[in-house]
Amino acid sequence: MTARGAARRQPVVLYQPRDAGAAMPLGLLALGSWLEGRHVVIVDGRFELAPEARVVELARHALLFFVSSRSGEPLLEALRVSRAARAASRGLPIVWGGPHATHDPASCFATGVVDACAPGAGEEALQAAVDAARSGRLLASAAGLALPGGPEVAPAAPPTRLWPRADYSLLDVERYFEERGVRRIDYLSSRGTREGPDWIGLRPERVIGETLELAERYRATELSFRDEDFFGDAERVFEIASGLAEGGAPLAWRAEARAQDVLDAGPRGLERLRGAGCRGLQIVSTAAEREPLLEVASRLRASRIVGRFVFDVSEAAAGGPGLAAVVKVARAISAMDSRFETPLRRHRDLPGPPPSGGRSLEAWAELEKRPWADAKAERRLARRAFFFAEAQRPPGRRLGKHLLRVLALLRVRVGFFALDLERVLVELSALLRTGRARPLAGGE
Repeated sequence: MTARGAARRQPVVLYQPRDAGAAMPLGLLALGSWLEGRHVVIVDGRFELAPEARVVELARHALLFFVSSRSGEPLLEALRVSRAARAASRGLPIVWGGPHATHDPASCFATGVVDACAPGAGEEALQAAVDAARSGRLLASAAGLALPGGPEVAPAAPPTRLWPRADYSLLDVERYFEERGVRRIDYLSSRGTREGPDWIGLRPERVIGETLELAERYRATELSFRDEDFFGDAERVFEIASGLAEGGAPLAWRAEARAQDVLDAGPRGLERLRGAGCRGLQIVSTAAEREPLLEVASRLRASRIVGRFVFDVSEAAAGGPGLAAVVKVARAISAMDSRFETPLRRHRDLPGPPPSGGRSLEAWAELEKRPWADAKAERRLARRAFFFAEAQRPPGRRLGKHLLRVLALLRVRVGFFALDLERVLVELSALLRTGRARPLAGGE
């Protein structure tokens, strides 16, 4: 191979740190697809037995190393693999993007291994960084990047042009199917929220064509729209639904919606969605708005659409009457339809960026697992979250799992969560098997 050919094959390595769930890393997929004509390798740390070894192998010949960062525990692994990449190749440009790099780039630079951060939407900044690395220029010449000691850079808005088609060959799609136990494709059809000025959605005809082609290529039976605000344009949603129905593919799809979106759609709209393949809608609520949520659940049941009602519970709510109100609504919804899910999630509002010389990356990581000040409130939430999750889990084949589910169903039905010996035994067993505490339920 010629020197020019070898240079073309230098990979741009995009890394997804280990985290809960098995959702496809659509953010990295969008970045990799944006770098058309470049050799891109996406490494998902959730599926790697030795992620640092894999990164070291690639880093020796890489053009640039990019890490997606989320404020919380994944930061520690992001730092470990970045250090491994730097040790393998001293001159390798290392760029971090994602929520944490946007929220507090100073803590990233303080590690000494991050050369630049791409705040906000990262496509154009990453493209500029790759072009600089390819031509041997410093990252300081790349527009849109925040640099150590440099001026503050505002988070970039989504690109002014629509993003290119996602290249799913960058992912080991079969691995995600295997991990989930279902052939489900994740897809992003819009970006932003309806309240912001930067909401942008792909044309319905493009969404229809791409999703149907993906379903055929990968023999997918399910489709999950991972949009932050899929119903940001309700008319577009119904156009997409009609196109999927006319496409004739046996493709069941799911999306996230707000409670008001379901109410605005009305019975006719929900019937249209159901007829077009919609099999599930996820409703996220941070407060127990009893009557609207019960009405949403009633309408979803009537239209035969499965509802997943996610309740984010903060420390303040768990320590007062808020948790009891949430549990009351969750029990009422789960009693309506055995297919409904009502997970309770531990919610923590992360603080704002600290002043210069403030919070370290390690301190940010500790925030996520730091116990609540009110230990009793945290235990109350943990008990209830555990039993709701077990009650709504698919029946297991083993007698122990089946018995646990029956006991959890009884607890949820009567609202009794004290004396939780079975939870203690399950969590102790998980700790002995894996060496890790069992995470609080309510993930993907």
